[in-house]
Order: sequence, then C-alpha cells, then structure tokens
Amino acid sequence: MNDYSNEPLVAREVSIRRYQEQKLRNTQRNEMNSRKVERDANAYRQTTNAFNDHAMKDALQEVRQSDVTLPDDLTRLHGTFIYTNK
Repeated sequence: MNDYSNEPLVAREVSIRRYQEQKLRNTQRNEMNSRKVERDANAYRQTTNAFNDHAMKDALQEVRQSDVTLPDDLTRLHGTFIYTNK
C-alpha cells in the first residue's frame, strides 16, 4: 500500500500537463535514439552511393583531363598560387 500523506495534492490540469510533457519527452527520446542507430547505416549508404555514382566519376575524369585553369594573377591574389602552379 502506498502512503500518499507526504505528497501534496495536485490539480488535475497540472497532472495532465505533466503527463503530456513526459509523453513528449519519451517520444523525442525514442526518435533521437532511432536517429542515432540509423546514423551509421545512413553514412555507409551515402558513401556507397557516392562511390557508385558514375556520372560524378565521369565528370571528375573530364575535369582532370581538362587544360582549363584559373589565371595566375587571381591565384597569387588569393594565396593559392604555390599549390596550383605546376
């Protein structure tokens, strides 16, 4: 048997509000936990999708074969000339 003599009486609206807040916290906690579990799977899926993207592979290959470069004056101005000058 529970002894409720030390606990004050709480209005019905207050207890309903507390119940709803607790329910919201539990819902948010469950959602965050499911996102945490799915994060690794999503990262792996994103990696494999990027690896298997043939359009991006072809575009990168075209960029590597291209002779188009930035002007030397512009790269000197931004400080990247020592990295981009070959």
